[in-house]
Amino acid sequence: MSIEIENDEPVAPRADLYASVLWIIFGSAIAIGSWNMDRLEHMHINPYEIPGLVPGLLGVLIAFLGMVLAIRAIGQGGLTTAMPASTSHDREIWMHMAQVFGMTLFYALGLVGTGLPFWLVTFLFVSVFIGILDRERQVELDRSTFRQWISALIYGAIWSAVVSLCFEYIFLVRLP
Repeated sequence: MSIEIENDEPVAPRADLYASVLWIIFGSAIAIGSWNMDRLEHMHINPYEIPGLVPGLLGVLIAFLGMVLAIRAIGQGGLTTAMPASTSHDREIWMHMAQVFGMTLFYALGLVGTGLPFWLVTFLFVSVFIGILDRERQVELDRSTFRQWISALIYGAIWSAVVSLCFEYIFLVRLP
């Protein structure tokens, strides 16, 4: 079974193997960072409510799924087959991924915790993220740029409210 991407070309097992290593490293880093977080024992926090529990579990899950991808890639010949020649589509995918990671890191490391309200930072991030990264699909649907940005702002407002309310009332986390 091979996974296919937008242009219907199968993904090379070697590419899946490389991606699996990145996912394993990423998930492990999250799990290790979560493990090293303060457990707030001095405040007699219930072990099921410690700050790093959910991120730690997600990190372990990401690393595990990276291992599953590695095993599958090796089973498909990922260690013996060569990578196909790079195409312009490959470069486009890498640029798109770089945009996603760059914007997400900017949100997490550059915006959250700067003194701006969390709901505002999340609203701006989601709106800009959708406005920029959904541009191609909107062009294919023959929608105007104005309509695209209005839609992005609406989604940004909705998701900002949902995320903020979930943190405040479900996870009981005070947000800045």
